[in-house]
Amino acid sequence: MPKNRSTAAQSARRASRSGGKYTEALRHAKASEASRTPHVLRFLAERSGNLYHLVGGIAAAWAHSGQRVLLLEEAEDYWRWTMSGVRRSRSRRKKETEPAAPPEPTTSTLWASPDGSGLLTRHTCMWETRRPVQENNRGFPDPDRSPLAAAVADAIDAYDVIVLLPRHWSYPDREIATAHVVLGEIDVFPDIDCRTVLPGPGGEEKGAPLSPEQSAAVLRERCLGFLFGSPHLPITLDGVIWQSNWDLPVDADYLAGVDRDMNRAGLRPLGWSLARRRSYPHKQLPEPDQMKDPSFVQQYRPIAERLHTALDARPAHRN
Repeated sequence: MPKNRSTAAQSARRASRSGGKYTEALRHAKASEASRTPHVLRFLAERSGNLYHLVGGIAAAWAHSGQRVLLLEEAEDYWRWTMSGVRRSRSRRKKETEPAAPPEPTTSTLWASPDGSGLLTRHTCMWETRRPVQENNRGFPDPDRSPLAAAVADAIDAYDVIVLLPRHWSYPDREIATAHVVLGEIDVFPDIDCRTVLPGPGGEEKGAPLSPEQSAAVLRERCLGFLFGSPHLPITLDGVIWQSNWDLPVDADYLAGVDRDMNRAGLRPLGWSLARRRSYPHKQLPEPDQMKDPSFVQQYRPIAERLHTALDARPAHRN
């Protein structure tokens, strides 16, 4: 993975081209560089298949704004590739089998700015191995996550943000991640109560309308229940981003009311994204050509800016 990154002098030159004083900008840039702590971000979602474009768009917006961003992706679950080798061996009825070889790490540059400031890189590697089973341990071998820790340590000095992309998004990562943000995926927006029927004009029936506060409560139960349904230790959340897979039936004022109630409940609202479910490939990041397209990046810029502000404002060493 690349080690070069935007220097304080480069940041100062960009600021001077925008009308600021070079010496003052250089002093601020050096101070920021000295206190810089890269963010290691873990998104949490019950389902991830339709959310890769959202994450890729946020990362691309950060890169276009001058950030150096790494998408650190889990290649494959350790148990899956080891067991797939066993299945192949059994089908061939071999008495002695060789262990399946793990996939080799791959690195690709998705987008890079001409002046060398912004960068978006994707690195795919195995995240864990399995420790040998102890004699008194009758269960599965313990996972050894040192490969992931090594990959983060190798990238920490070269990037401003490291986004962890695991195979399964519903579990927090208290060992590696420094921040957790929830992605709520909405299939049907709850603006009416389908259990209560009211007579409408012309004899048709319709559901009773929900208030923004009631809608927020339904969204928390429907889309965020996975956070509370298993015996995880408490996790501090840095915000929530919503993606609707269909057109929203409510206006901006209604969504603002939903956001206020989310904030009251301790879930910092960071924005709303609209996606067409059938138009995005399942579990695939945007194509590199899309990462270069300003119109694609622009639609994710407001959410990316709010999210980065939230990450910068969080206390150090909190997870």
